[in-house]
Amino acid sequence: MKKNKGKYQKEEKKTGKMTEKRKYMSYEDAPLEDYPDDEPAPANLTKRFLKMFLILFLSVVAVMAVLNIEKLTPDNIAHWFQYELLGKAEGDGYPTKFSGSVINDGNFDLVGGVPAYCSDSSIAVLNTNAGIYHEDQHSYADPVLSTNGNYGIVCNVDATGFTLFKKESVLKTDSVSQKIFAADVSSNGIYALLTKSDDYLACLTVYRSDHLEKYKYYFADYYMNTLSVNQNGTRAILTGISARNGGITSVIYVLDFSQNNYLQKYEVEDTFIYAVSYLDNGNAFCVGNNQSFFIDINSGTKTDISYNGRTLTNFVLRRSHGMLLSLSDNPDGRKCDLLAYDLGGNQSCAASTGQQVLSLDLRDDRFAILSSDKITVYDRDGNVRATAEVSTDARKIVCCDYQTYYVLRKSGIDRVRAE
Repeated sequence: MKKNKGKYQKEEKKTGKMTEKRKYMSYEDAPLEDYPDDEPAPANLTKRFLKMFLILFLSVVAVMAVLNIEKLTPDNIAHWFQYELLGKAEGDGYPTKFSGSVINDGNFDLVGGVPAYCSDSSIAVLNTNAGIYHEDQHSYADPVLSTNGNYGIVCNVDATGFTLFKKESVLKTDSVSQKIFAADVSSNGIYALLTKSDDYLACLTVYRSDHLEKYKYYFADYYMNTLSVNQNGTRAILTGISARNGGITSVIYVLDFSQNNYLQKYEVEDTFIYAVSYLDNGNAFCVGNNQSFFIDINSGTKTDISYNGRTLTNFVLRRSHGMLLSLSDNPDGRKCDLLAYDLGGNQSCAASTGQQVLSLDLRDDRFAILSSDKITVYDRDGNVRATAEVSTDARKIVCCDYQTYYVLRKSGIDRVRAE
């Protein structure tokens, strides 16, 4: 019996050793929270990670600051803090009221893809939700707005004041010594003022984006009245008028800012030119009371676009898309032919409408008209592609994309979709 007892004791000892060994081989019988951490993380791992992240972040900020050093002005920093960080430009949506009592149709357009306007008292840029990027008071008696890309300029016609601005902020508000006839700005911030002159009938002065004078040209034979600067601020096209032989003669000048003499000059009898646009591809359109003109500046040729006895009731010039005309056989402006021309001067779209065209706009191969209380969108074959109902006090439309239109009303600004 003693012998057997010793044997059992040996077996128990052996089993105990195996159990102790099993504790290091598997934890399947132990709760998860009792598992030991064989390789604990270093105590300072989190601090090291945060330190590396902070260094990387500051490095990126430093590189961005160096690349955009010219933009880090106090005004831009304050604007970013107020409108981007604090969200002051969020807005309450459209329709929205505008500041002031009236906006002329020509003083409502897009800057950087969002609405910009100049009323009788304010210059403002709104975002897609009717929030205000910036709003600035003015005292101009006859303000005229011109836009190009992210830039806009307002001049006080027959006075001396002007305001240059971008989508995000006002860049310069100033005055010149002579009265202003017209103003325009390029897509890179180079701007030009067409003014009176002591010794000549008119003077064109071009300024760099840092507001230093870049170029001057004097006009001795014509009273100049329209101006358009090309996309990169190296050339301009202007028109003027003079009396001759009992009638009027209009002139078209093309200027290169690297040359002292004009690049091209065209004279046109018995036509008054309302507006001109330097296109993004380097060509230009001029719209007159009884005919329009396409200028191929590279080849130095002018093409006349006849109205064939019809009356011009409305038009629009778009630097990136071309020209759209509304021509009517009727004195009241109803039953209009709609003719669109591309950047090469070719007629690209045509349609007819029995409605009076209050406003119109075009984008690539689509164009739209505002008639009464409806927007109608046409394709290049003259087919109706979309419509949208608008307020009865709508006065002007501006195309944002194929379906989105900003609408200037007598009482405010709206944003509609044409589907």
